[in-house]
Amino acid sequence: MSAPLERIQRVRNSVLPSQTTPEQRFWRAYKTPLLVKEHGAISHINFCPSGTHDFAVTSGARVQIFSARTRQVVRTIARFKDTAYSGEFRPDGKLLVAGDATGLIQVFDTKSRSILLTLNPTNQATHVTVFHPKTLTTLLSGSDDQTLRLWDITSSEPTSVFKSHTDYIRAASFLSPASDNVVTGCYDGLIRIFDPRAPDKSTLSLSHGAPVEATLPLTGTTVLSAGGPSVKVWDLVAGKMVKDLGNFQKTVTSLHVGGSSGSPSGANAVLAGGLDGHVKVFDTTTWEVKFGWKFGDAVLTTAISPDQKHFVTGLTSGVLSIRTRKTDPRVKQGVKQTKSGNFARMIRGADYKGENEHQILIDDERRSRRKKLRLFERHLNAFRWREALDAAFAPGMAPELTVTVLDELKRRGKVRISLAGRDEGQLEPLVKWAVRNIDDFRNVEVVADWMACIADTYASVIEKSPVLEDLVSELQRKLTRQVVIAREARRLEGMLEMLIQSH
Repeated sequence: MSAPLERIQRVRNSVLPSQTTPEQRFWRAYKTPLLVKEHGAISHINFCPSGTHDFAVTSGARVQIFSARTRQVVRTIARFKDTAYSGEFRPDGKLLVAGDATGLIQVFDTKSRSILLTLNPTNQATHVTVFHPKTLTTLLSGSDDQTLRLWDITSSEPTSVFKSHTDYIRAASFLSPASDNVVTGCYDGLIRIFDPRAPDKSTLSLSHGAPVEATLPLTGTTVLSAGGPSVKVWDLVAGKMVKDLGNFQKTVTSLHVGGSSGSPSGANAVLAGGLDGHVKVFDTTTWEVKFGWKFGDAVLTTAISPDQKHFVTGLTSGVLSIRTRKTDPRVKQGVKQTKSGNFARMIRGADYKGENEHQILIDDERRSRRKKLRLFERHLNAFRWREALDAAFAPGMAPELTVTVLDELKRRGKVRISLAGRDEGQLEPLVKWAVRNIDDFRNVEVVADWMACIADTYASVIEKSPVLEDLVSELQRKLTRQVVIAREARRLEGMLEMLIQSH
């Protein structure tokens, strides 16, 4: 009795390095965009730090609160006399503060939308309002009267007034949750650090070189500033610039911390949006661009939710873009979960009651159907070497299967037999395949073996055929280019080894 014929094992190419990094896959997961058209430009977006992380969108003369669950407007605050600015949640999410073009500062209850506090320190526009991250009664405001004010919302008078600015204030925030120190960005091109205990003069001034649109404290000693087509990183201890990120074509208008310790990207991401319509993600360890989006209009503001679920961008055209990451669906209460495959196999037969013991199944061959042989396998089993080689280049053939056929013919010593008696048209598919795959280092050995046989057997045919001659010339050019790349790689390897040994 003859042994069953074994099927040809398919060639498995080595796995190439992934073309995308984990950070890119994380940011690319922000899909399902929802576009909302507002009446005016979107000037500010702020996520509630607590609760369900609803977000406030400032546009025109109103502030709208969107639900993080439904991405729909749940409350609208429109009690402004002019254009509203900088709608910001308090850290506990119970209050919301915003300024407007008349200089008015109003604090609202986020549930009832009622006005709890009204401050009118100036007649010029108040572009910056922000609560302290820890002290819930401390409020910071910056206006076009070149004055920064620190407030206690239990009083109607500012606790500190900072008058060192010489132009409009467009950015201000607390340096860290553990202190009351303030960092500001001004249209005079300076970044200033203030201590409320000495409000008359800034403790540190740094020149950005362009009107400052946004500031972002990363730590108590590191601050980012955006102005003009660049973002600059500052070391406050050394009092100097650490990095200048000139990755934009137009003015950068927004900075936002984009990573958290619970995300795959870690707490090492900063988002920057500009008037060129780009939002780019920077890695704070190397300050390289890891990912980016391109929008149809200029970007005024961008933000990402604390739980990394929503990425929201506001444009000058009034379009609000809400992108959401897909999360695993939650299992409903009381619904029995499907067991894994291993568990199912382990308990297989546990429910059998013996009701079919009188039935006898007779199946000598177990009725197991063998998989249908592929065309090249049928030719190889029938010793039709020429036909097997032709089947390797049939339309729709997977690249791995083509290499499998060529390797099998080489293993059986039938290369010359399968190539015998061919004309120009029958040689062209094989030579074209060689030209396409010579750049892949996994196929170099196969291409070299078969092309050597073709050159040895059909040299005269190649000389008379313009098509084959052009293909062989192209193959030679690619091979020469690969040799040059290999030599350069060896040179770089040698230089790196010298550098490593010197250290």
